[in-house]
Amino acid sequence: MIHPTQAQNYYEYNVRIRSDGLADWTVMQFSNANATVDSWDVFQQKVFDLVDMASNLTHRPMSVDVNSLQINTTVISDSKTTEYSFTWQNFAVVRGNELVLGDAFQVNNFFGQLYGDAALQLSYPSTFTVKSVTPVPYSQQNSEILWSRTHDLTINTANIVLVNSNQTAASPNNNWQLYGVIIALSTAGIVLFLSGFYMNKRRKNNNTSTSLESVSPLISEEEKVLKILKSSGGSMRQSQITELCRFSKAKTSQLLAVLEKKGSITRYKSGRDKIVTLKERVKGE
Repeated sequence: MIHPTQAQNYYEYNVRIRSDGLADWTVMQFSNANATVDSWDVFQQKVFDLVDMASNLTHRPMSVDVNSLQINTTVISDSKTTEYSFTWQNFAVVRGNELVLGDAFQVNNFFGQLYGDAALQLSYPSTFTVKSVTPVPYSQQNSEILWSRTHDLTINTANIVLVNSNQTAASPNNNWQLYGVIIALSTAGIVLFLSGFYMNKRRKNNNTSTSLESVSPLISEEEKVLKILKSSGGSMRQSQITELCRFSKAKTSQLLAVLEKKGSITRYKSGRDKIVTLKERVKGE
């Protein structure tokens, strides 16, 4: 990689793939001490927009862990290092003992949506090995793959397949033993279920009406929205609020407009949707 002192404003991408398909992204910006850097709102909008485009392109749900969005800046003498980081959920596809990734890079001007062409270092768990990688990387060693230019990943059809070497296929003998255990457990479960079914039938009937009454009807619609936002970490999509509250889109929009006017929330445009964030969380950031 190019050393930071060789450029007045230079970026590097570091992507750490997890075994469950999540990807921890870190973008490093090396600049002089007086250079401008993105605000938290601008950075957040870039990330949400890019993930939305990738989700639409790949036809699978993707999202950002809102609590993972961070900006950290360090100034030493006349140089400044800014670190932008976030966690991208469902970035890689888990297929058995394999992780497959690269399709998201085909978003039009993928890295231009962030900070432009730069070097990219992709790391993965030590239990995985590389089965195949396209395009050919600049280097590959010690659970890391390096491309000197992200441009190479976007002009070619990027495809990286990682295999978990710790997950080996079971032998035929082990399979028969496993089947025997499953059958035994299933039989025991059926017996317990049938014996308990009749004992619990009356109790279940008596408790049904009580459980339906346990949901308090006294909470206001505005409080309901704020409660859902708090339980989700302080931020979520407007469409999710509509679904969870079982409101119409128009009613949700009206309620959020009222809460926004009161200063309880803020909203940011994200593709065809909006990100709703508690005002107290934004102040905390």
